[in-house]
Amino acid sequence: MKTCIYTKNEYATADGEHVLQNFLGARWVSNDISCNEVQALFGETIDSALEQGLRQFRNLLGTKGGRGGDGPDLKNVEDSQGNKYHIQPGGVPYLAQPIISTNQLEDGSHVVHAKLGDMKQLGWAIAKLREQFPNASWNIEELKGQLTSEQQYLNEKIHLRAGIGGREYFRGLLKAAFNLLGVNDARIALQPCFDAVRTFVLEGTGEDRNHIRWLATADRLNIPNLGPFDHFVGIYSRGNTVDGIVQFFGGISHLIRLTDNYSGPEFRFGYQVNPLRDSDPAETRTPHFDSQQLPRFESGHEKPGPDAWPIYRAIFSRLLESYYDMASKREISTIVDDVLIPHEGKILSEEVVEELVERMSKFIVSRVQRD
Repeated sequence: MKTCIYTKNEYATADGEHVLQNFLGARWVSNDISCNEVQALFGETIDSALEQGLRQFRNLLGTKGGRGGDGPDLKNVEDSQGNKYHIQPGGVPYLAQPIISTNQLEDGSHVVHAKLGDMKQLGWAIAKLREQFPNASWNIEELKGQLTSEQQYLNEKIHLRAGIGGREYFRGLLKAAFNLLGVNDARIALQPCFDAVRTFVLEGTGEDRNHIRWLATADRLNIPNLGPFDHFVGIYSRGNTVDGIVQFFGGISHLIRLTDNYSGPEFRFGYQVNPLRDSDPAETRTPHFDSQQLPRFESGHEKPGPDAWPIYRAIFSRLLESYYDMASKREISTIVDDVLIPHEGKILSEEVVEELVERMSKFIVSRVQRD
């Protein structure tokens, strides 16, 4: 029989529980941490809250889940002009609804321009036009023949809002840390000194400030790197306390405390994942880190506010700059491949070179406008 580290109830078998949530791209799974009832409860509540809070970052980076699935689109995100877009994984926007613009000519007629996200929106666009011009007639088949397909760089700014924080979010974050303790040494995790954090994760009772602190510095943490957007969970004993840190996507971090009444053997456990999985290894269950070089729990802010938000804005800005650098390299590689691969092994013509220059120029202009 096994013992659930959350309920302390015995169970015979259970489905595999991800030590770090599956949507983050982690693949370490254990059948010895928690029973199926607890796993189902977490999946419907705190795991979902954590995913919602980090969805924007996962979407921009285009990271896959631990089982290989793509993340969801971001729906109805507005740009600075009020136009709505759906954002596909990897940060690729497409129109959520048609954009209609009209120009009236001197003779009273109108020139109509319509932008569609896909062909499915044609009927929607015509319905909008019929509202605007109720006496006009529209030939759908003729309009289909006039449509052209093209990709453009988005010049307007898109407004994304991070949703980190909140009781459910922090319970999901702490679950990853407590899972890490349980998978490494269940006997320690089952000790009574962890009952407060156990209850906080399982039921949501207790004070956030007893277990969670916001960083007081925007400096990079002194932990090893597999890639620029690593997830990292580290926990360690220090005297009577068991503290740690949880980091998502290379910078979104919180200090944690699992207990301040520990009297067992010293330990230090870690788990690190590169969600892009473009490094070898892509994750490690025994990362080397010096707990003395990490910020102390007491140094963090108890709540978000005027002291904490500038720090996290700086962290978000650094994360976005890393994303833009990665996205630029991907886009340049895509442009080169799209233009040159069809002509592989051939002498490049003047037309091919001009196409490459034109597409690269458009991309560079779009970067300058963004900056």
